[in-house]
Amino acid sequence: MSKTSIIAEPNKQEVVISRIFDAPRELVFRLWTDAAQINDWWGPSSMTTVVDSLDARRGGIWRYVQRDPAGNEYAHNGVFHEVTSPERLIYTYEFEGVPAVGLVTVTFEEVAGGKTKLTETSLYPSVDIRDGVLRSGMTEGAIELMDRFAHLLAKHSS
Repeated sequence: MSKTSIIAEPNKQEVVISRIFDAPRELVFRLWTDAAQINDWWGPSSMTTVVDSLDARRGGIWRYVQRDPAGNEYAHNGVFHEVTSPERLIYTYEFEGVPAVGLVTVTFEEVAGGKTKLTETSLYPSVDIRDGVLRSGMTEGAIELMDRFAHLLAKHSS
């Protein structure tokens, strides 16, 4: 299984997360944007994720609500600016209650052997906000999310 790479260069506003998945690009894109699959991979396994909305088209909105074991809720939302299947997604990301919106670009690149390289680049309004996101546990969360997504792909590939 491929490892997740996370790059956050000092004094830059972005975080780049990438991973090679052992699955074809069309499947990776489809499962990444399939509301019925989100709870199986999005966010930490200690929480449940409910898709309030997922309209993967230009101008469409997405909103996911996570619930921890104590019943606390955490909502995330955004607007799709570009949806080019199976190549690229561009959308905004907001953790509700935090006054900052990021811009996320996800690319799905075919690589040898029927695999797909997924690269997610998140651009934040400032270095301070980006650093705060990193301090909040984003790195560990992204690794777990990508591991869970790889497991989901393996189930759908067999």
